Amino acid sequence: MATWDTFIEKDFASMEEDVEKVVVIRDLTPGRTKYRSTYAKVKVSKDPGKYPETLRVRLGRGQLIESPCSMQILEFVNVIPKGL
Repeated sequence: MATWDTFIEKDFASMEEDVEKVVVIRDLTPGRTKYRSTYAKVKVSKDPGKYPETLRVRLGRGQLIESPCSMQILEFVNVIPKGL
């Protein structure tokens, strides 16, 4: 499926797994929509084969974690109220 990336505030070792949370993910698929960001409710695992989507994790200053994770997108979330 697609490859995404996200930024985390904490260190990678303490990243929660298999918990539903709303995060900002960025599409890394080549083409016109590359780097399109969106909010989504997801489940993340450090095991790269557990979920269908590939997730690349970056630390606060942009350092890329070497090993990819996997992610399941449960739903895309619109956090901006309509009319703005």
